[in-house]
Amino acid sequence: MRNTLTCMLMIWAVLFCTPFFAIAQPDTEKARVDSLLANEATAGERLRAYDRLHQKLADIHAQHAKALEKEGKKEETGKAVQRANAELMLVRQAYELALQRYPGHAEMHNYYGELLFDRFDEQEKGVAEWKEAVKLDGKLGRAYNNLGIYLCHAGGYAEGLGDLDKAVSLEPDNPDYQYNLAQIYLAHWPQVMQIRKWSADELYKAAMTASESAARFSPQDFDLVVDYARNFLMAEPLGVTPDWEGAARAWQAARLLVRNEEERFNTWLNEARVWYKAGKGGKAAKCCEEALKLRPQSVAAKELLKMSQEPIKPKSGK
Repeated sequence: MRNTLTCMLMIWAVLFCTPFFAIAQPDTEKARVDSLLANEATAGERLRAYDRLHQKLADIHAQHAKALEKEGKKEETGKAVQRANAELMLVRQAYELALQRYPGHAEMHNYYGELLFDRFDEQEKGVAEWKEAVKLDGKLGRAYNNLGIYLCHAGGYAEGLGDLDKAVSLEPDNPDYQYNLAQIYLAHWPQVMQIRKWSADELYKAAMTASESAARFSPQDFDLVVDYARNFLMAEPLGVTPDWEGAARAWQAARLLVRNEEERFNTWLNEARVWYKAGKGGKAAKCCEEALKLRPQSVAAKELLKMSQEPIKPKSGK
């Protein structure tokens, strides 16, 4: 799980006053779940597939509700939210049945905890499930990752960092764990520096190493590659010498993965910004020109182009 800690469906439930209810699980659905759990050796994998399917269906209903709400269709919106909630209740009931049958299944505890925390906003119960998961299986990196994120956001930095370290040590090539580590380092740098006894240079280097690893381990993941490119900007607030040319290369790499023209525009504009910071006005201007081909009316691109064409003094950095 990446560092999001959101619960979209609970937000919808509050917005439209349609709270979760303990909807009775249909007999046909109970039979279906029973069949998934028949073999302990495959129960976890099959239940996880069931979980993903119904959470995806919940998201589809939630997006439909959002569209209906924009159209002012209040009654239809409420029904769509109820359908989304019903999908999530099916998943919850399936996990509850599964854990009654296999109480020592660590992965089930972990995923049930994610469901409770992210979708039902039952944070204490979710955390308790993650703790039970690592108690049952001390090598379950995903549960340590979840605990680490939660604890750092809750102010338990020392313990949280320990859990994140454990997750990375168990699965060093997991891009999500590396991403989370980088995010925590950069978002909570004063606390991390104190606990790790690091200088700003050491913290920034560790964060960028983790961020670069995340992008390298999942090279087709646009979001991870963009996050790495953005993290170069944290050098200045930390008082560290920025590597602007490295940042430009990162934005170039991100552009190879764009999914739409808006993302392409942003990679050109952000590359222009870092070239400008590097004192390379000519390169910044060329990037602005490419950005303006995509969005001719962009005020930001026009202003940066004008600035790039004027004599500029390079800022500190490579």
